Amino acid sequence: MLSRRDFFAIFLMMATLFFIFQFSLVMKAQGNQYDVNEHVIEVDLKASDVPVTESDKKVWFIGDIEGQVGDAVRQWCTYTRQELEVFSEIPEPAEVPGLQAIVIDPKTVNVLHKTYKIMKLTDMGACIIFGDLPDAEYVDKDDNLKKLLGITKVVSPQVHVEGVQIFKGFLLGGETVYAVNKNKPEEKKFEDLDLDIAWYDTGLGTKTYIVGVMDEEKVHPYDFPKMIWRSYYNGTFVYAVNGDYLQGMMGIGFLDSMLYDINDYYIYPVVNANSIVFADFPYLTSENSEKLKTIYSRDAEAFQRDIAWPGIISMATRSDFCMSCFLSDRYNYASDEETSVSETKFYLQQMKELDAEAGKSLDYNGNITLKEKADLTRKYYQDAGINYRFRSLYIREWKDELKDILENDETDIRTVVSSDRKNNQAISFCSENVTLQYATNKADEYTFKNDLLYKSLLTSLGYTNVLVDMGQVIWPESKDDEWQIFFDHVFSYVTSYWSDWMIFDATTISESDARIRKMLSVKYSDERNGDTIVLHSSGADENFFIIRLHDTEIVDISDNAEFTRIEKDSYLLRVKPGDTYITVKESEEVFHYDGPFD
Repeated sequence: MLSRRDFFAIFLMMATLFFIFQFSLVMKAQGNQYDVNEHVIEVDLKASDVPVTESDKKVWFIGDIEGQVGDAVRQWCTYTRQELEVFSEIPEPAEVPGLQAIVIDPKTVNVLHKTYKIMKLTDMGACIIFGDLPDAEYVDKDDNLKKLLGITKVVSPQVHVEGVQIFKGFLLGGETVYAVNKNKPEEKKFEDLDLDIAWYDTGLGTKTYIVGVMDEEKVHPYDFPKMIWRSYYNGTFVYAVNGDYLQGMMGIGFLDSMLYDINDYYIYPVVNANSIVFADFPYLTSENSEKLKTIYSRDAEAFQRDIAWPGIISMATRSDFCMSCFLSDRYNYASDEETSVSETKFYLQQMKELDAEAGKSLDYNGNITLKEKADLTRKYYQDAGINYRFRSLYIREWKDELKDILENDETDIRTVVSSDRKNNQAISFCSENVTLQYATNKADEYTFKNDLLYKSLLTSLGYTNVLVDMGQVIWPESKDDEWQIFFDHVFSYVTSYWSDWMIFDATTISESDARIRKMLSVKYSDERNGDTIVLHSSGADENFFIIRLHDTEIVDISDNAEFTRIEKDSYLLRVKPGDTYITVKESEEVFHYDGPFD
């Protein structure tokens, strides 16, 4: 039996604990300045600050620049500050100082029976890159083309391979094999790379970077069908791409890797930013609630609070990414539901505690214009007394009329995120003061091709933007859109595949925007004097570069910069404007034979 004294002591202790916890929660709520966007970074760089490409490094492209290979080349030259010249037919050779590469797209320019003209281009000294190959039947009949590409035999016009193997030292991230594990047949859903390819044998003097994987009991690995390889003709390196790898955003990393492959070092600017975006989340109006009640026994508001948000918090905590959420004040303009101010403040407070950033979604459904949608969204936040500085917008598909809205009405917006790219650049300025960031991957759609795109963009730009489309959950069209399935995919892929940042920074969308402005505006050149590489750069207060070396390591760097090793022979540089001196030496991992033949 408790004495009165013991009972009173226990009572006082419980009352004290209750007061402490309640007081801490009150202080936490009062200290949460949810209407302050701490991710705003003022970088006074605009579209007019992007340098006109008048570089001493030049690239020729032969083909349709509007095609997929042309798209990759156009973006690559923009980001690496190389001057691009386009030809619709195979030109005559000329003296072009600083010419780095000649890229040919056989799918959009006629190369049949014109190999002799391409062979003459090798006299110019620049590497030649075939962004694709003509049909194998034609290749087999053209002895000069086979000689140029290092092909000794066309084994088969088409063969089915089991997977794709990328060898170490080409793209960043090391060796990768994209093939279904025979013990995990469920991985079949990831298989979307083109596995039906022409099978070529190549001769001595060629170097292979990607092969198609076959049964080793039937085919020796040395004889696996080549997908990307390099030959050597007339003192010139010639690259052959047997497949659709040099297309669109994916092709940029492959082009960078080819230039790195043939130079003793290769340096180029990168963004150093990886973002995860939650589009149309949260919905601040309880929409489609009848449908959601049949699935979750909750309306939209309760579903988001009780089910979706706790799962997102768990994923964010485990993956340690920086989250950007684009709030939808209203999607269905045929509905008369009220938008919840209390929900708006709740989620802004929650995001503040997670160090996340909020943006506005301009997605909508109803008989209004995009400008009317933007006006209604802006009016809602003003009437609700929400003073949060929204610096970013999300729109599913870029529309030209948005440019006028950004210039006249949404003047505080600094960046737009869109999920439907349609051949625009991965990152760019869409108006004088607004950048455009396209989603590079969808979080719930992991496939081998998407993973390869992710790896290529990390190689070329040090940038990814993974999209979680919550609109498909609130407005489900199939069983796969329901939360339990959708989130299972998102959680699994984000915590395994989409969080492989290597050493690149996790950023919110505004932080990515600041780095994109700096990267697009930087001017740079480089040279090597013995063991010292000099990087000349000007522009913002700091920029990021990747430098890739061959069997060489950095041992020192000047005071205006610092370096971080990504992997063997590859480093991320953080550089302030001016001349950066990088001292290198032969890697200790290189072995030499010290014997009687010296």
